[in-house]
Parts: sequence; structure tokens; C-alpha cells
Amino acid sequence: MAPYSLSRTIGAFSRFPAERVDRVTASGFRRAFATDGGVVLLEASQAEDPQLSAPVSIEVVSADDFADVDHAIGQLHRQLAIDEPIADVHATLDSSPDLWPLTGALAGLRRTIDPTPFEGLVSSILAQLISIAGAAVVRGRFVEAFGQFVSHDGEEYWTFPAPESLGGVSRDRLASLGMTGNKTKAILAVAEACKRGELSLEQLDRESDQAIATHLVAMPGIGPWTAEWFLVNVMGRMSVVPAGDLGIRRSTGLWMMGGRMPTQAEVRELYEPFGERRAYIAYFILSAERFQLQP
Repeated sequence: MAPYSLSRTIGAFSRFPAERVDRVTASGFRRAFATDGGVVLLEASQAEDPQLSAPVSIEVVSADDFADVDHAIGQLHRQLAIDEPIADVHATLDSSPDLWPLTGALAGLRRTIDPTPFEGLVSSILAQLISIAGAAVVRGRFVEAFGQFVSHDGEEYWTFPAPESLGGVSRDRLASLGMTGNKTKAILAVAEACKRGELSLEQLDRESDQAIATHLVAMPGIGPWTAEWFLVNVMGRMSVVPAGDLGIRRSTGLWMMGGRMPTQAEVRELYEPFGERRAYIAYFILSAERFQLQP
């Protein structure tokens, strides 16, 4: 099995002081999940091991009396890709004359997944036409306005809001958190679609990439960029590369085109030979910048 590094996998979460849900701690990673029976606070940790072969342990930090602990643990496993084998991705990187250094430098890295379609879409909508840091601030306000929290050792841990928490909420209320009018309209439409069952993981798992994308772009405020990131970040469809994303284009150009910024068409062409795991290759290349790696 390919090595797993919890610290590298959760590293992206530590960039934003305003983060309320995905919490990097001195001992690992903590997240609170809302279940039908109450809130569960979990902690993932991993012993130091140069080979990155130590298992990730999951501890129940606290749980309400009737909370569905098993469901929460399953969500955390999925979010952190704890059980996902990526030996084939490493083999592909190793065989590339340009990309092979990424295998060793980013050993154990995994692509995290948003636990629910609602969280993934809201996070993507908030990130439209704004800096990542700015989006994190607005996301934090949204979480504190509509999520649930649990206190432990003097710290507050928040759940991401459920679609039902927006029942009766006005666009003006969302706008007061720092959202544009288009974003408030889009988020309320997504919440309604989720409540109708149109965006459940069980339903979407049965649909093709194209069917999901077509359904999403028909909704207000959702374009191809958001739809493609949804397929990767929520559905785990690793054959989809968001070719219009500036970060993807920039990192791809640096590592695969001698520093020239590629067009969207060129990005798609460059990743086509990597087959069904092309999004994972793109993620390793994109992550190189965060780890200050150069070709």
C-alpha cells in the first residue's frame, strides 16, 4: 500500500486562521460532524514514522448520547481519503521525466473530499471571484451563523451547516455575512435542491460526470468551474480536471510547459494520457506550490 501522511494531507486546512470546521491541531486533525442523533467530535492522529506506514487512528473526543458515531467516523475516513490506495498515481508520477520528483517530495499526500454535496457547493460558491483567504472568512461567518458547535477543553468546534438550517433564511441575512447577491441566491437554491433530495450522494453516485455537471450548471450561480470542482472535491471523480482553474493552469504550465501558461484546451490535452486518475496527478502538481517545490 502507498504511504499515507496525515500531516501533508491536512496541510491545506492550516492556511486559514478563520477556519471553523476543519481544525488542524498539535496532535492531528479534529472535526465535528452533525448526525441525526447529535454532534460527534472526532480526532485523527498518526504516529511519527519515516516510512509513513503508521495507521491513522480515529478517537471519539465527544459525542451526544444518541449520535451516530459510526456514520461520523465513515465521513472522516472518506474526507481524509484514509483508505484510498494511490500506488498507481505514484507509479505514473515516477514514470514521468518531468514529474517524478513529486513522488518523494509529496509522499503520503491525499486529495481530501468534502463530506457532503451541500458543503462542497457552498464552499465553491463562496470562493467565486474572491481570494481564498477572503472566502475562508465568509465561510467562517456562515458556519457560526447556521452550524452547531461543541466545546471541548475551552475550544469551540463547529459543524458545517445542514441545508435545513437555511429554512426561512432571507437573502439579506446571507448578504450580511459578506456574500454578493448572486451568491445568496445560489446558496439558497442549493439548499432547496438538497432538501428535495436532488443532490444526495446516493443519487449522484448513480449519475455520469456529464449528467451531474449538466444538472449543476442549470442552477443559479453555478458554472462549469464550480461543477468540475464539485465532481472532484465532492464526488471523488478523479478523471475530471478543472481546466479553467487558474491555479491548475499555472502549476501545469510550470511543471509541464516550461513555465508558459497553457490554455484550457492545452490543460485537457496534457492530462488526457493520465487516464482515470488525471485529477490526482493535477492535484500533486497543484500542491507543489504549497510545499514550495520547483521543477
